[in-house]
Amino acid sequence: MELTTQPLAENFGLEVLDVNLADIDDATFEAVRALWQKEPLILFRRQNPTNEEFIEFCRRFGTLDIVIGQNEPDEHYPELLFISNLYLQDGSEIGGLGSGELVWHTDQIYRDKPASGSIFYGVEMPSGIAATSFCNMSLAYKTLPQSMKDRLEGKRAICRYSTRFPLASYALENSSNAPRARFNEEYFKKVEERTPEVVHDMVLEDVKTGEKTIYVSPNHTSEIEGLDEEAGRDLIDAVLDHALQDTFIYSHNWRNGDVLFWDNARLLHRRDAFDPGQPRYAKRTTIFLDPDFFLVPEPELPLPDHLPNRD
Repeated sequence: MELTTQPLAENFGLEVLDVNLADIDDATFEAVRALWQKEPLILFRRQNPTNEEFIEFCRRFGTLDIVIGQNEPDEHYPELLFISNLYLQDGSEIGGLGSGELVWHTDQIYRDKPASGSIFYGVEMPSGIAATSFCNMSLAYKTLPQSMKDRLEGKRAICRYSTRFPLASYALENSSNAPRARFNEEYFKKVEERTPEVVHDMVLEDVKTGEKTIYVSPNHTSEIEGLDEEAGRDLIDAVLDHALQDTFIYSHNWRNGDVLFWDNARLLHRRDAFDPGQPRYAKRTTIFLDPDFFLVPEPELPLPDHLPNRD
């Protein structure tokens, strides 16, 4: 089956037309999955799934993660991360991540077995604000000078969720927008207990296609194995200076009903800050993508123990 698409940006990203994700047959699903394999960022507009429909669709790509971050899992929908700046009448938050800027990062690199697929459903998204930008790290790798590829070969980054002193100059310069600046130490202690320090290859390779991608997150990287602080900073800064060029970046301006798929193994993303008086409400799943179809970090590791319904 061939899907009807149109480009989101000159170099990457596709919008898929005329597909209702809440009612999708097997042939259409397989076409969507094949498209996501090729394109790290795909968009579906004018969607309106129920929570159950959204979860069931996302589950077809792999095992869904259970939220372990800012908020405890929802009692009824533990697979959903609610992202919002809204509050209930009792003053409790409806979701997490508020209205502040979120700097360039890739989700879950601070875990030994990252869930690398994200599907984000924008329910109430104010027009013209809070854009989410994506940086294509596969394209960035392809255009690296060979000398830089040689420097990256075999390098592994040490990562933590709440790195106090990130290695990258970009992260140091934007430390006021890093996670530790937004939340209290009690919260971080709890998250650190769940997410101890881990190490990941800085270049991932799809053994089926030969595609390579840079796998690094500025605000989660504390050091690079085998390099002292100065040499490690020089390397990660050079990589980010190359990657964070406009030619590798797409900024998405949200509309209500947008469902955006992104692959954290191949993309960095960030969010603009916005007026907290503008209501924003979204839902996201994070997926342990099937390594038979996708380039995934640490494909040989088992799924985490905290998942009640592991495949």
